[in-house]
Amino acid sequence: MPSTLALTVVPADERWEARVAGDSAVRVLVVPRRDDQMTARLCGHVVTRSVAAVAIPFGLPIDTTMPPLAIRLVDGDSVTGLRYLVPGAQGYYLFEGVSRDGSRRISVRWPVTSDPTRPIPASASDSLIEAAITPNPYMLDSAMRSMRLGSGATSRDLSALPPADSARAMAMPLVRDFPDQPFLLSNACPQATVLLPVLARIDQKLRVPVQRGDRVRARALLGEGTVQLSFDEAPPAATPPAMREAVPEAAITSPDSGRVTLRVRVQVVTRVQKAEQSIVLSVGRASAMRSGGT
Repeated sequence: MPSTLALTVVPADERWEARVAGDSAVRVLVVPRRDDQMTARLCGHVVTRSVAAVAIPFGLPIDTTMPPLAIRLVDGDSVTGLRYLVPGAQGYYLFEGVSRDGSRRISVRWPVTSDPTRPIPASASDSLIEAAITPNPYMLDSAMRSMRLGSGATSRDLSALPPADSARAMAMPLVRDFPDQPFLLSNACPQATVLLPVLARIDQKLRVPVQRGDRVRARALLGEGTVQLSFDEAPPAATPPAMREAVPEAAITSPDSGRVTLRVRVQVVTRVQKAEQSIVLSVGRASAMRSGGT
């Protein structure tokens, strides 16, 4: 396993690129974070903890259309992200992540091989695939966790929630089915957009971790009918909304540390809506520490 990386810095765009000395196949790319569709999808994975093979983001070019395999979330002190394996004669271990402070995007491409005399069955489990790969993916996962990046200046506010015309393109399908869905917004990913399946008149609850004074804002988009958003910890509305009244946005400043609960409900207009809807939902969290609060 190669161990020497030659680092090239491009000052004009603050782009860092590392390659193994004498080898162009292993690449590490660190760039300033941009709020594009790929980063939005990546944050969808990180925030929801989903490893479904949908809308996988990538930063470095890959030369195959083979499906990603053995998708796992990898969390380190400086980076958090998603790793997966791309099979084939030119197989790769790929890692896509963001720095913990949210300022940078990290992409790693590392070639992997398997024994050609012992082909991996198409239906093989992730653990069998990982055991057949060299270098061992778990060793590379450890290298990702050990990556160290200094802190960078970054600031985002809740106005960065995507507008209606672009939110659907960057939405991460939410495939985990829990009564209370964890929605782990952090400094690395303070905002995420998901495609949320909701049954008519059945509350879907998302738990968002917060510190005292954090500001959390949610915006929902729906093709037909009405959607109502609210936070359980918010004071009761002076005039509760009527059943068919849309409440597509909600916001709260957290009174305490812990978590807040975003409640999502679709109210059905018979003859117009189907029983199950898919809502494009964007949720953002602004840290009180970063905005100058206590």
